[in-house]
Amino acid sequence: MRKMGAAAAAVAMLLAVGVLETATVRSAAPSVTVYASGLNDPRGLAFGPNGHLYVAEAGSGGADTSTIGLCDQVAAIGPFVGGFTGRIVEIAPNGGVAEVVSGLPSTEARPDVGGDKQGVSAVAFVGNELLGLVAGGGCSHGHADPNSNNAVVTVDRYGVSQIADLSAWLLANPGAKGAEEPRNPDYEPDGTWYSLLFTNGRLYATEPNHGLLVSVHHEGGDVELVRDLFSEFGDHTYTALAADRGDLYVGTLGQIVWNPAPPIPDVNESFAAGIYRLSRNGQATQFASGLRAVLGLAFDQQHQLYALESPIFVPGTGRLVRVSETGNHQTVLGGLTFPSAVVRGPDDAFYISECGYHCQPGEGRILRVKF
Repeated sequence: MRKMGAAAAAVAMLLAVGVLETATVRSAAPSVTVYASGLNDPRGLAFGPNGHLYVAEAGSGGADTSTIGLCDQVAAIGPFVGGFTGRIVEIAPNGGVAEVVSGLPSTEARPDVGGDKQGVSAVAFVGNELLGLVAGGGCSHGHADPNSNNAVVTVDRYGVSQIADLSAWLLANPGAKGAEEPRNPDYEPDGTWYSLLFTNGRLYATEPNHGLLVSVHHEGGDVELVRDLFSEFGDHTYTALAADRGDLYVGTLGQIVWNPAPPIPDVNESFAAGIYRLSRNGQATQFASGLRAVLGLAFDQQHQLYALESPIFVPGTGRLVRVSETGNHQTVLGGLTFPSAVVRGPDDAFYISECGYHCQPGEGRILRVKF
C-alpha cells in the first residue's frame, strides 16, 4: 500500500510524541461493536463458505534478515529487514480467533521512518479454496530465498502452496512506472500488493506502487496484466478492489502533498484520492473524487458503494463514507484509527480492520458496523 516513504517519517514523529492512541468510535446511526481484538496489523478480510471471517495479518514485521548488496533496495524507507510473522486467522461468529496459518513472509522498514510493516495483505475464496496475498516477501523486503517471494498462495490442511510468484512477474513486467528514469525513491521492485478479489470467474490483484491491476489464474498460476493504471490515470497508488454487476471498482490512496518550508506533509491536502470504475465493456472512468486515502471498498445489498478512508498521519481521522451513483459521498462513520480494509458480511453488516498499520502489536481489531 505504499506511496509512503516520507509519510512513514511523519508517522515516526507522531510516535515520538505519543499521539498514536486508539480512538473511540462514535456514530449516532450505526451500531458499532468490537468483533475481535488482539491482532497484529490486520489487513484484508473475506468471509468463507462456513460464514467465518478470515483476516490477513501483516504481523509484527521483520527480524534480522537483510539483503543489502544482493538486490535493489527501496531508497525512501529501506533497507527492509525480513521476517516470518505474517499469518491468516479465522474468526467465528462468537468472536473466537483461531490461527489458520502462520510463519508467512513479512518485512519491516527502517524504524527511523516509521517501521512500516507488510506481511499478508489480503485473503479471498475461490469456492472452498482459501487464497492469501503475500506482500512482505521478495529480495527488496529482506528475503533472499525466492520461495519467500511476494505471491498468491493457497492454504489448506496440508499447508501453504504458492500459486503465482508475483515478485518474479513484477520484476519482468514493471509497467510504465518501472520504465521511468530516474526511478522514484519509493520504487518497490517486489511491489506492495494490496487487494485480492475473485469475481466474474477471475482472480484480480492490485499492486499500488507500480499502479498495476493483474489477473491470476488460480489453477495454473499465470499472471496477466489487466490494466496499467499508472499509465492511464497517473501515480495515484491504486489499492482497494470491489465488484458490482460485472464492473470493477478501484480505490486510490493518493499522494503526499508537501509544504515547502519547512518540508513537512500537509495533512489537509495529502492523499487526495478517488475511485475508478472499470466497466465490463472495457471502458475506464473516474467514478468519484474528493476522497482521502481509500484503502477499502464494499457494496451493500442495494448496490450502494461504501469507501473506507484512512489518512495515515493522524489517528482517529479514518471514515466510512457512502458514495452515490453520481460520485457524491457522505460520512456514515468517523473516528476510526488507521483502518485498512472493509467487507460486507453475510449478515449485511460491514466489518472493518482497525489499527491495520502504525499501531503496537496486539492493538489491531475488527469492528462490526450494522446500519
